Amino acid sequence: MRLSRQYRVEGIPTLVLLESRSGRVITRAGCDMLTSDPEALHFPWRPRPVGDILTNTRLVDPQGQDIPSDAIMNSYKGLYFSAHWCPPCKAFTPQLVAAYDKFKKKESNFTMIFISSDRSEESWQTYHSNMPWPSLAWEEKEARGELATTLEVKGIPTLVILGPDNSIITTDGRSEFSEDPNLERFPWRPQSVQVLAPRHMARLQDTPCLILFTDGETTEVQFGRDVLLPVAEEYLLEHSQEGGLTLQFFVAGEDEVSDSVRDFACLEDVVPLVAILDAAQNAKYLLEEGVEVSTATVHNFVTRYTNDKLTPLTIRPLTPAATNTS
Repeated sequence: MRLSRQYRVEGIPTLVLLESRSGRVITRAGCDMLTSDPEALHFPWRPRPVGDILTNTRLVDPQGQDIPSDAIMNSYKGLYFSAHWCPPCKAFTPQLVAAYDKFKKKESNFTMIFISSDRSEESWQTYHSNMPWPSLAWEEKEARGELATTLEVKGIPTLVILGPDNSIITTDGRSEFSEDPNLERFPWRPQSVQVLAPRHMARLQDTPCLILFTDGETTEVQFGRDVLLPVAEEYLLEHSQEGGLTLQFFVAGEDEVSDSVRDFACLEDVVPLVAILDAAQNAKYLLEEGVEVSTATVHNFVTRYTNDKLTPLTIRPLTPAATNTS
C-alpha cells in the first residue's frame, strides 16, 4: 500500500522507473513507454526537461507565422492544453482570452502557449484563431504528447504555469484562475499550508492530504496555520525531490467544503481534529483522541505516517454492489 500511495498507482499494470541511488522517479509512465518503444531504444525513458521540448519545437502565431522559441524561453509561460471538441475547454478559453491582458500586466514577460488535442488540422486552426497567443505547430504531435506525459496531464482543459527557468509553478492553473480571476496571487506559487477550498476537492481524490479541522474563527485558522507550517515545510523539503506522491497540508474551517469532506470520510464533528485522508487508497488516519494539537504532536503523527507506523481506517466500507463482479 505504501508504494502504491507514494507512486500514485491508480491501476495495474503500472511500471515506475526509479534512479537506483537517489530513489527519485524517472517516469511513472513505464508501461506507455514500453508500448511506444518495445525495443527499449530510449530506455530508461528519462523525460526531457520541458524547456528542452519547447526549445526544439515549432511555434506559430494565430495566423500561422513562425515565432522564434528563444523569444519566449526566458518568460513566464502558461501551457494551455485544450481542444475545440471539448465543451469545458470551449467554456474556459474565452475566460482566458478576456484575461490575457491582465496576465501581461501582472507579468509583462508572460506568454500563453496552446497545446492542442484537436482531431484535425482544420479544427486546430479554427480554434487557435480565437486565441491571441502562440501554439505548437500542428505537425508537432510528438512534442504535444511528450509534454502531456511529462507534465502528467490527465484531462483538458489544463493550464500549467512555468517560471522563466521552465520550472513548474503549478499544474492546476485552471482552478487557480477560477478562484483568483483578478490574478492577485499570480503566478500562483504553491503554499506549504493552504486553507481548504472547493478547488482542492479534486486534489483530495488523488493525493494524500493532512487536514486540521477548526471552528473557522480567524484566530483558530491562524492557529492551524502556525501549527502546520513548520511540519509542512520540513516534510516538503525532505520529500519534494523524491518524485513520488507528497503529503499536502490544509487547514479547514466550518463551511460546506469542510462538511463535505467530513461526510465523505465519516469524520466526527469535533474541533480541533487532525486527519490524513488518502482517498485513492480508501484510507484515513486520525490523530489520537485526547492528544493536544501542537506542532510537536502533528510532527510525530506525520513521521509515523511516513514510516508506515499508523494503522489505516477504512474511509467507507465497500458495499456488496461495489464488490460484485458478476
